[in-house]
Amino acid sequence: MRTYLGVTASRGLAVGPVFRLDRAAPTARIAGLPELETARLNAALDLAKQELDGLQAQAAPSDRDIFLFQRMLLEDKSLLEGMRGHIAEGSEAADAVEATGLQFAHRLRNVQDEYISQRSADVLDACQRVSAILDGNPRGTPILTEPSILVADSLYPSDIVGVDRNLLLGLATAAGSSQSHAAIIARTMGLPAVIQLGRDVLADCSGSMAALDADNGRLILNPDPQLLNQLEERHRCTVNLVSGDLLLRPCRTADGTRVYIMANCTAPDDIEAAMAMGAEGVGLLRSEYSLLSGTPPTEEQQYQYYKNCLLAAGGRPVTVRTFDIGEERAPVWLQVPMGPNPALGLRGLRFCLTQPELFRMQLRALLRAAAQASLSVVFPMVGGPEEWDAAMAQVELAKEELRERGEAFRENTPFGCMIEVPSAALTADALASRGCAFFSIGTNDLIQYLMAADRGNPNVAYLYQPCDPAVLRAIQAVIQAGARAGIPVGLCGEMASDAMLTPVLLGFGLERFSVSPSAILNTRREISRWSIQEAQEVAEHVLTLETAAEVAAYLAEVRKR
Repeated sequence: MRTYLGVTASRGLAVGPVFRLDRAAPTARIAGLPELETARLNAALDLAKQELDGLQAQAAPSDRDIFLFQRMLLEDKSLLEGMRGHIAEGSEAADAVEATGLQFAHRLRNVQDEYISQRSADVLDACQRVSAILDGNPRGTPILTEPSILVADSLYPSDIVGVDRNLLLGLATAAGSSQSHAAIIARTMGLPAVIQLGRDVLADCSGSMAALDADNGRLILNPDPQLLNQLEERHRCTVNLVSGDLLLRPCRTADGTRVYIMANCTAPDDIEAAMAMGAEGVGLLRSEYSLLSGTPPTEEQQYQYYKNCLLAAGGRPVTVRTFDIGEERAPVWLQVPMGPNPALGLRGLRFCLTQPELFRMQLRALLRAAAQASLSVVFPMVGGPEEWDAAMAQVELAKEELRERGEAFRENTPFGCMIEVPSAALTADALASRGCAFFSIGTNDLIQYLMAADRGNPNVAYLYQPCDPAVLRAIQAVIQAGARAGIPVGLCGEMASDAMLTPVLLGFGLERFSVSPSAILNTRREISRWSIQEAQEVAEHVLTLETAAEVAAYLAEVRKR
């Protein structure tokens, strides 16, 4: 028995044989004439794009944009020019693809924006697909003959999508990131996944039985019967809990206070999964998915997308975030030039206000869909009352356009604000007085802007601390502003599923937690452990502390009690 410790990317437990994914070694490459190598490259690109089309069709709706992005990469002018430039200088086609891919991936990894830097893996995935075709070893889906735990040095999205879900028990990698697309897909599929186990695991795992204990971030090779029984017993308890009445009854604290557990979703498929896990609605629907087709979506296409999402929610409330795009993540067809500091540039609502036709098209589709079921709309990156007023002016124009067309829509559709910018947190009372129907606190950006720390930058990542007193006081102030105005306040960032912070948020008065589908059960369980009085005592003490380290130490001690 040998245990490897890593980092949890997706919780759960899996027991079964190991299937080690070995990459085909590159063949000997000899460069031909540039004209021949260019022709080989073009043929390989066409085949790779066909393969990606197939993977996109197999993927869950929330993951299809990954393969769409890779396909678009293989049509990117600068990437293609780089490949052809290497060939013109005498490189063999596969060498040219790999060299160009590495250059582009390195460039993306150094961009101080998490969304963009994570796309470096997509560049490598797409380019390796092309080079494998050129080598005569087309990338195929791992062929599992029995239910197995997939172990590899690293995994790309295309390694996972297409594998028979009934045969895939879990994922374990020597390297990797919890925010990689492979990890995200694992969470979407409900697969246990552990990353960063170290390269030694690759040499040891072949032919082994294993227990993938993703709740505790470990892979145990050839576990002894006693440990296996313990793990399986814990698994049975978890299954019983999932299928028991915890998910059937409304979420409440230990003293019976009603709390709502919502889900962060992207498309109908993951909404259905969230509802099955006990979500009481969708607290955040990321609408950017409808922009990823490569062409501008029509109003009717957007309307059908929102309608399908509402159907998947089964009558439960759905809150749709208007397009949260910006200079660094705008679809290609918008052709938006990037400013010197995209994180502080045109993003979210301020971006939409520069594209009024696109914005009103989305608003019209949302207003029409709201006539079908319980739908609310939230604006991202609201800076303060003036931006709110400008957004609501567009809402009124959209309503007037629908009236002129004779279209049915919900006149009193609720509109709310994402609280992600410090100025919005400080002017929450003013926003509420202007008709904002609810607040949704987006802690991922709020922490970043409050601390002036890009969490993707290792030099300042230590400053990105959810436990920082400044962050906690800002959140408390927003919740109190909502209470004064009599409007609901939700929280949809990663903090919502952080068990250590659950009593603090409850103590502040938070009643709406919006988390990823995989975190619903654990969040419910944590909330049920606390009475409001106990949570308030924890929150009050936290507010007396002066540093993030002090808060973290205190909360860690609280959890041991």
